[in-house]
Amino acid sequence: MKTDTTYPLSTYRIQFNDAFTFAHLEEILDYLQQLGITTIYASPIFDAVPGSLHGYDGIHPHRINPAIGTLDDLRRISAALKQRGMTWIQDIVPNHMALHPGNAWLMDTLERGPSSPWYHFFDIDWEYRDPQLHGRLMIPFLDRPLPQAIAEKQITFTAGTEGFKFDTGGLQFPLSATAYNILLDAFDNLHPQIYECLLTLQQNSRLPLLPEDWSAQKQRLFAGLLQTTVLNEFLEQVNHHEALLTLLLEQQYYLFTHWREVEQRINYRRFFTVNGLLTLRMEDKQVFDTWHKFLHELYQEGLIQGLRIDHIDGLMEPAMYVRRLRERFGDGCYIIAEKILAEGESLPENWHLDGATGYEFLSDVNHLLTNHWGDEKISRFYRALFPGLAKYRQLVQNKKTMILQTQLSAEWDNLVHLLFQYQLAPKNTDRQKLKAALGLWMVCMPVYRVYPEIWPLPENDIHILEEALTAAAQRAPALTAEFTLIRSWWEEDFEKPAVALKFLKRLMQFTGPLTAKGVEDTVFYVYNALLSHNEVGDSPAGYKCTPATFHERSIKRQELFPGSLNATATHDTKRGEDARIRLNVLTLLPDLWIQQVQQWHAMNSVFREETAPAQNDEYFIYQSIIAGFPENNDPGEDFITRLSDYLIKALRESKEHSNWTAPDEAYENSCLRFIQQLFSPEHGFQESLRIFMEKINQHAPIYSLSQLLLKITAPGIPDIYQGCELWDFSFVDPDNRRPVNYLNRINMLSLMQQLEKDDPAALIKLLKENRHFGWEKLFVAAKALQFRKAHAALFQQGSYLPLSGDQDPLIAYARQHEQDICLVIAPLLNADNNMGQRWLVLDNDMPQQWRNIFTGERVTTENGKLPLAFLDRFPVALLEMVSG
Repeated sequence: MKTDTTYPLSTYRIQFNDAFTFAHLEEILDYLQQLGITTIYASPIFDAVPGSLHGYDGIHPHRINPAIGTLDDLRRISAALKQRGMTWIQDIVPNHMALHPGNAWLMDTLERGPSSPWYHFFDIDWEYRDPQLHGRLMIPFLDRPLPQAIAEKQITFTAGTEGFKFDTGGLQFPLSATAYNILLDAFDNLHPQIYECLLTLQQNSRLPLLPEDWSAQKQRLFAGLLQTTVLNEFLEQVNHHEALLTLLLEQQYYLFTHWREVEQRINYRRFFTVNGLLTLRMEDKQVFDTWHKFLHELYQEGLIQGLRIDHIDGLMEPAMYVRRLRERFGDGCYIIAEKILAEGESLPENWHLDGATGYEFLSDVNHLLTNHWGDEKISRFYRALFPGLAKYRQLVQNKKTMILQTQLSAEWDNLVHLLFQYQLAPKNTDRQKLKAALGLWMVCMPVYRVYPEIWPLPENDIHILEEALTAAAQRAPALTAEFTLIRSWWEEDFEKPAVALKFLKRLMQFTGPLTAKGVEDTVFYVYNALLSHNEVGDSPAGYKCTPATFHERSIKRQELFPGSLNATATHDTKRGEDARIRLNVLTLLPDLWIQQVQQWHAMNSVFREETAPAQNDEYFIYQSIIAGFPENNDPGEDFITRLSDYLIKALRESKEHSNWTAPDEAYENSCLRFIQQLFSPEHGFQESLRIFMEKINQHAPIYSLSQLLLKITAPGIPDIYQGCELWDFSFVDPDNRRPVNYLNRINMLSLMQQLEKDDPAALIKLLKENRHFGWEKLFVAAKALQFRKAHAALFQQGSYLPLSGDQDPLIAYARQHEQDICLVIAPLLNADNNMGQRWLVLDNDMPQQWRNIFTGERVTTENGKLPLAFLDRFPVALLEMVSG
């Protein structure tokens, strides 16, 4: 375990973009300190595609994104943080960069080819089997085939300060050096200025110039030329010569293609299925050293103290990557990784990470705050209503298969080609049958991936691979011979272990995207039994977390990864943390919910247009309304617009009645009209919804406070996503990146702190009266985070002592370190939460006198029993011991 000075005590996630910059962060540092936050958890801050809302489409890792600030701004913020005893964790994206003209490394590669020092930095197959792509990167940005785009002047030859370029859709890519000869030979009477320019470029492009020197030469050449009519005349000549334009494009180190061509062929690895995100060969030491250079300088200067690794599953060798990171940044650097763990899966201990980003905690607490009996009742109702969706695991495999056959079809072909290239199958093997077996095996993987690094493979890796192979064989017994061949790749007597290991590493870079696209981005918008569990890191089927399980996992978490984040909302979650709790409350009222859905379905049938919305989509709409309904109970135009935008995304992600590739706008518009009519003033739905929401809101705020308190006090590091110190009823991104009203939060916190000094009883009354606006949540966050800050060792190093069982309507535990101890008590979803006559049995050696930090109320144990009546006055409790 690290020392208590290197782990953060709490983190606050900031999403930087041009609407929230370094300057905006400086304005709220005092507020965050008063809230109890010790660490800024920053989204990517390095230069990204202009207009980026998130920073994950980086174009240069060696400079700060000018849209959010400067290096001097960061230095000033760092000094301000140090004055407040605060630190900075930086989110980094080593897996990919943007395939964009702003990516200088890539543009130099596309201009100078093998002469560029960046030529092997990107995960591009320059030896691709298709002759048209041999030595060329495909750029699938066209909305029509290339010949048509040329004929219709969708691609033009132009020039700028960095030389000659091709423009398509406003994106400009450099003229490759191989094309200068074409231009020199194409005209008999080139103007001397143009001729000298082209000749100089041709000659210098062959020299081993540093990129900055090459760029400076081009800028000198074009500084004067751009001001002349000579250049414009030359450009017009080329653009009016279709055959010449075609010939020039054939000479590039890249090939413009229709964006849909990636479904048939692709010669680069993408991030998931995003054509505009090109991956890096981070397994190459030179790539690693170069990419991390500026980041390490920031760390050495003390501007950042920790790292969060984005999408570690995309790397070919994650373990090696983390080892190199440790070697470069040292053991004192706090390092966590974004890793989605399946049920029963744990973070590899030999990675030397401090933890993960908290999706496993989110899943545990989400299930803990679900009434399992009610959940099953709702699920049975849903499965009866939609029998075609009843078998969840089969649905997952079917959707993963669909993704493999469509969006990842070209990557699948590439893997099959690679295994034959590596001679992992006899030449006479039936290629199509082996492809089918390989695909089904990937589809049946029970986790995102394994991490083959040594031979023979570890037993746990083999177990997972075998489990997937067994499931695949059950689905396709006719492919037994092919599955036997695949199994031979990890047998100890396999004759080509090094090659098999190399292929498995490559294969694993695609099983993760296959799962993410098939499950998170498809099934989670199709299987709608209870949307709160259609969440990143969670699952709507098979997974449960009882109080006993939560206790067990908390003890293990404190033992193995106390540096993991406790997250309940992130930039990637499917809905807000309090929106999930509202939906979980449905499991407390299953009969009422089922009756209400049936009533709404009948009531709103007049608004359905033929088959739109389909009943499953209608069911999705009702849950989404409940989850995201404004706290002021006013479904104004803003909410209806946000709900409508969310529904369009959900319909396209589900790929049932619409999709991103070919949207069914008629169906989508029918669904949007359905939503609009639901909220028409003369219709009864709105009043019915208001009455139902009153029942939900009697319970949901209480359990949201339970979720918050558990996050702050359980083993791990509490992470607050920006703005979530008040109610978070957001939908999926980009809705969860809406501007946060910090002035409102600053004023609320200031008022609370003043009232707590002047009249604590009045404060508790005010909090309850303003419950629907989240005042209680802000209060609990601030009090618990400040208590955590004041008792750092207790929460960082303290043991976790379970105090409640599965039969109790609450979760209770103690945190203890040496003589310091506290009790945490929070209600669970239960029909009977009257605490007036309940007791909590404590160990005899525990203190007898306690104080609730939220209310100031003192409580005394009686014969080892702690009376819980105080929970009827305030929903949750964090008790500190009182001495004397």
